[in-house]
Amino acid sequence: MSESRFEESVTFYADRQKDEKKRTALNIQYSVREKSKELTVNVEMAKILQFSNEAEWSNKIYLQLSKHELTDFCELLFGLKKSIEFNYHGPNKNKGLTVHNNDAKGVMLVISEAGNTLQHLLSHHQRIELGVFIIRRQAMAWKISVSDVLAILRQSSVISRTVINPKLNV
Repeated sequence: MSESRFEESVTFYADRQKDEKKRTALNIQYSVREKSKELTVNVEMAKILQFSNEAEWSNKIYLQLSKHELTDFCELLFGLKKSIEFNYHGPNKNKGLTVHNNDAKGVMLVISEAGNTLQHLLSHHQRIELGVFIIRRQAMAWKISVSDVLAILRQSSVISRTVINPKLNV
C-alpha cells in the first residue's frame, strides 16, 4: 500500500474471544488514495496479546479499499449483500479481505496476508456503528447526502438482482 493521508478512524476490540485467531482489534481509517485522490478507507486488523490485552499493531495486516470495494462494503454493512471478497491487494498482491453478513448476528471480517489470517466478529450494534462510519465516507466520496447514498445503494441492489430477458430487448 502506498503512503496515504489519514483522517478519522473507528476501532473495535474482540478481547473476550477464547479463540486466539478471533482475539483481534479492528481499525478502519478514512484515507485518500495517493494517485487518484479518491476518498476511501484503510482496514487494519491486529492480534490482541493474551496477557497484556493490547493490540499488536506492529504486526497488523492492512489494506486499502478501492472506490468500488468501498461501495460493496457499504452495501454489505446495510444488509444489501451477503458476502464480499477483495483480493490481490498490496505490492505482492497477497493480501485480501472477506466479509460475511451474518444478518442480526453481525458481520465477520477475515483479513489475510501471505496465508496468515485474522478474524473479527462485529456484533449487530458494532456493525451499525461501522455502517454509519462507512456510509459517511461513501457520501463524501460521491459528494451527496448519506440518505441519497442509501437510496442509490438500495436501487443498485435491486438492479443487480434483476434478470434481463433478452427476448424483450428491442
